Amino acid sequence: MMRLWCALLLAPAQGSVDTTISVSGVVRAQHEGVARWGLFLPAPLVIRSVPVNWISIDPQASGVANYEDRFVQATGMLRSTDSAGAANPELVNPQIKERDPEGMVRRNVQLSYTQRGVVTLAVTPTHFARADSAGHGAGARPLVLFELTNQGDTPLHLVFPHSEVVCVRVRLLQPGVADTSWAIVKQGVQRASIVMGQHYRMIFELPAGAAPLPGKYQLHAGLCPVPDYGAETRFEVTR
Repeated sequence: MMRLWCALLLAPAQGSVDTTISVSGVVRAQHEGVARWGLFLPAPLVIRSVPVNWISIDPQASGVANYEDRFVQATGMLRSTDSAGAANPELVNPQIKERDPEGMVRRNVQLSYTQRGVVTLAVTPTHFARADSAGHGAGARPLVLFELTNQGDTPLHLVFPHSEVVCVRVRLLQPGVADTSWAIVKQGVQRASIVMGQHYRMIFELPAGAAPLPGKYQLHAGLCPVPDYGAETRFEVTR
């Protein structure tokens, strides 16, 4: 599968510029002011030399809500409206298709005859460069995508005593001091039940401090109360 790095250079112009593009990201709702759908791009789109991680989706587009919090490939017309010197990108008439992110790993877990599940895990993009201290650089905002699907005959009942849902560890594979662990906390969440065929999904940004040095890293993520429901994947910080 091709990397998700995407660069589109639009020449400066007044009014709007329309260009057909295909990008990959996560469909999310923007609740500032009027609620609108958009696409979060972990690998940025570059518009007039400025990296952009958010593209609004045409409000007239249908079926977008079906892909909420899903990693997708979207193809459509990029309308970039120039407002006070800033680009306001919008994807018009998008064709949206759910897809697996590059480098996704899949792990089958069987705790008993009736407790079976599939864990998928990915860091996207798998190769990226961090912005420097002045904010210059590629502008990547890598995401971690964790999902557990219950394939057992009985519901999976989870208890989160401290609202810690997914436990994460990131470590540098080369000699170094980068080894970071933390938990994703969902305030107010104390328990959950996952029935057969149901998915439990968590998507979160990879903190810059978790991978501060260039090099290859290993990331492990799993449910805090049941660590066996976890998986490992790798990514690389190029600079």
